[in-house]
Amino acid sequence: MRMMRLTTAVLATAFGFAGALVTGPTAGAAAQAGCQYKVVWPTAGVYENPSPNSVVVKTKYAGDIVGASTCEGASYNEYSYVLVATDAAADGRGWMRVGAVVQL
Repeated sequence: MRMMRLTTAVLATAFGFAGALVTGPTAGAAAQAGCQYKVVWPTAGVYENPSPNSVVVKTKYAGDIVGASTCEGASYNEYSYVLVATDAAADGRGWMRVGAVVQL
């Protein structure tokens, strides 16, 4: 019986500590960090999809800061793109040419 209480106490402590790790402020800050970029081209399009044939849903200008909560990339033939968050895209995900931005 005593062993069962000890096991229960150890498990409760471990689960409580794990919950603090998941919900603590550090975990939230890391999830929000993602990838940020600075636009270096005078004007740069934000595309609906990572393709030069895609619709431009927004235009960004040199010095603008863009980014997303994840660091995703995509390629279409010789063109490379990075993911940026935007309300202008149907799914909230826009794509910008890699050459148009530098990572911060």
